[in-house]
Amino acid sequence: MIETNAGTNKPPKISGFQKFALNLQVFLLRRSWMGPAGNFLMAITTTGRKSGRKATVPISYKRDGNDLIGLNPGNSNWFHNVLTFGVATLEVQGQKFDVTAKLVEDESERQRIFNLYKDDANIFQRIFKVSVTAPEEELQKELKKWQFVRFVKK
Repeated sequence: MIETNAGTNKPPKISGFQKFALNLQVFLLRRSWMGPAGNFLMAITTTGRKSGRKATVPISYKRDGNDLIGLNPGNSNWFHNVLTFGVATLEVQGQKFDVTAKLVEDESERQRIFNLYKDDANIFQRIFKVSVTAPEEELQKELKKWQFVRFVKK
C-alpha cells in the first residue's frame, strides 16, 4: 500500500505572494490564457476536509485515454481533500467538469503512468527534476516521491 502521509504530514504554509501567484494561474487557466502551459496545468476545485469550503488551485495533469492523471508529492490540501471525498471539479483547457478521483496504488500502473510523462522530456524534467535519460535507479527513486490520482468524468 502507498503511504499518503494523510494526517501525518501537514501541507506547507504558503506566503501571500504564493497565494496571489496560485490565484493568478487559476484565473489564467479558466480563460485558457496559459498558452502551452494549459497542456499540463489544470485548475482543481475541492471541498476542504476540515473547513468545508471550496478551494481551487492549479495542478499538473496528464491525459490517459479519457481519464486525467493528477500528481502530487502527497502533502497538499487538494490531494488530501480529494482522497477524503473522492470527487472534484476540474477545469482543463476551457472545459469544466465534475470527476470522481481515486489514488493509483498498483505499482505497475504507477510505473506505466510515470512512463507516460517521459513522452515530453522538458515537462518531465520540469515536474520531476530529473532527466528522462537519468539512470533507472534515479528515476525509480523519483517515482517513489510522487502520488498519482486518476480522475474520471462523471
